[in-house]
Amino acid sequence: MMAELKLPELGENVTSADVLRVLVSPGDTVTKDQPVLELETDKATVEVPSSIAGVVQEVKVKAGDKVTTGQVILTVGEDGPGRQVKSDKTATAATPTPSA
Repeated sequence: MMAELKLPELGENVTSADVLRVLVSPGDTVTKDQPVLELETDKATVEVPSSIAGVVQEVKVKAGDKVTTGQVILTVGEDGPGRQVKSDKTATAATPTPSA
């Protein structure tokens, strides 16, 4: 099942913003509350978190676009193969392979 992620309200009297960076790509696996966009409003730079978890199917905006509250910014599928988006805070450990 596909779900649309729409731009939430950004604050009092803020109805639009400029996309600075898109933090996910089609095929990425996103979790609830994971940042997916970085926006610039008249007052601040804000990250937009995902309200749903799943695999990104389509990103409908790009850097430089002006977006408005309620606009669909990406679509997410609930299943299917996806690649995990690694945050800067995620540490990965290498598993040593035993030699024969």
